[in-house]
Amino acid sequence: MNRQLKNPSIFQQIFFTVVTLTLLSGVGAIALSTQSNLSSQQNRIFEICNTTWNLGIGAIFGLLGSTEFSKPVEDNEVAKK
Repeated sequence: MNRQLKNPSIFQQIFFTVVTLTLLSGVGAIALSTQSNLSSQQNRIFEICNTTWNLGIGAIFGLLGSTEFSKPVEDNEVAKK
């Protein structure tokens, strides 16, 4: 069995890293929000997790919005127009 593994593209690596960090931040924020009393340090960690969650969601939509599904335009094609 000679199966070669296909390496994920740079975009896929970045996208899955952002998704993973965003989900971890969301889980952390939810876990801390279920606590009845938070110390000042725990409150700060909750704020950081919440901010990271919000930034991560924005980054995911930004990455998805920047993907181009059509073939790239050649320089020669741009010059012809």
